[in-house]
Amino acid sequence: MARGDATSGGPQARWGAEDERGALNLLTADKVLATTRGCKTGKIYPLAVPIRRDSGLVMAHRGAPQRYTLLNRSDEAMYEPWGGAPGIGANEDVLLLPSHGHTHMDALCHVYADGAIYNGFPTETFTTHSGAARCGIEKAHAFAGRAVLLDLPRHHGVEWLSPGHLITAEELERCRQAQGSILGSGDILLVRTGWLDLCAARTAAGEALPQEQPGIGVAAAEWVADHDIAAIGADNAAVEVMPFDRGIFLAVHIELMVKRGITFLEHLLLAELARDRCFEGLFVVGALPVVGASGSPVNPVVIG
Repeated sequence: MARGDATSGGPQARWGAEDERGALNLLTADKVLATTRGCKTGKIYPLAVPIRRDSGLVMAHRGAPQRYTLLNRSDEAMYEPWGGAPGIGANEDVLLLPSHGHTHMDALCHVYADGAIYNGFPTETFTTHSGAARCGIEKAHAFAGRAVLLDLPRHHGVEWLSPGHLITAEELERCRQAQGSILGSGDILLVRTGWLDLCAARTAAGEALPQEQPGIGVAAAEWVADHDIAAIGADNAAVEVMPFDRGIFLAVHIELMVKRGITFLEHLLLAELARDRCFEGLFVVGALPVVGASGSPVNPVVIG
């Protein structure tokens, strides 16, 4: 794969051979400022799933998040040199989190194809010790923009899409039209499948979660690309359908992230937005600036 070509051409010609932010370059200050003026209610919608060991969202190869106590009341004696009196102290933790568990943002170095990540940077630029020399999560910075929610379960008149449901380009377009939503260049697309609602219902009933998940397929990814979005998020684990469309592992990630530099956000809580029919708002998020990381836990919000 040629540098900057990412199998389909485009990113190098658009943002240059050294670019590491991809479609986030569409989020100009003017666009963000215009979006702030469109807020109607001022209500803040947190989109992050609570981080806990028993959330049911843990994949075996990533492991569960861990919170370890570093300091508590048993350590008061160590504060005595600073004048700490009995009964005064502090509680502190150590957090151990997989970068792609629970609600998170993918860096553009996360997925590779044909030996290269976004913009044709070779996979060898990611090493075990140092992580990503190119397109690490710190390159995404914090960003904000106009979010557009497409509520597929509401469109179909169901609580959630069935496991393994392949969302087509036609479905996205019909849903957009039915909502009266406008999706334009530099917008952040949020796709609700109802997956997290199904997870909550199954967990409450003591039932195992299915391996299949609803999500977009390759044709829908092309529809997304045609709208020139800056980032895409969903309430499932990968944005794309599982099992993967056309039998291609990470097919949608390749089409949107590797070839076009579109940032992914996954496991977003979108139910409250849907209940309020808040189909548009100001989306704000910041990744932990861990240099060289392939992703980061995030707590994004939408302001209605």
